[in-house]
Amino acid sequence: MDRRIFAIAFLAGALVGASAQSTADARWVGIWNADVNGLPTSTLTLATDTGELGGTVVLDMVSDEGGTPHVIASDPHVLINPHVDGGTLSFHVKMQKPDGSVVMRDFTVALLSPGNANFHCVNCGADAPVVHLVKNR
Repeated sequence: MDRRIFAIAFLAGALVGASAQSTADARWVGIWNADVNGLPTSTLTLATDTGELGGTVVLDMVSDEGGTPHVIASDPHVLINPHVDGGTLSFHVKMQKPDGSVVMRDFTVALLSPGNANFHCVNCGADAPVVHLVKNR
């Protein structure tokens, strides 16, 4: 009898934990877009299909060569080790530099309000911008 009570209590605790996790992830799940002056600068797609938060980010490269800013390339990446701490999502992205070397870049997404966040590469240099993201779906 004691084993059954323990098993029921354990299962109930696991279900409550799973429910709390999915509620926290619901804030993040969806497609997030950023633009600067009408030009796309990134798309962050987040889902919990595997039971954990994961996704991809597409970083658009913008050039103002020729006088008018325009997107010259889009660089897709899989999120590495995404994790949420309070209202901040952090993850790594593996990027190949033009010389062929590979670097890991660290990103944060800080929730401002439901569906609004700031996106930042924390180790991309002092001039790395903070970009506003809007959750579209």
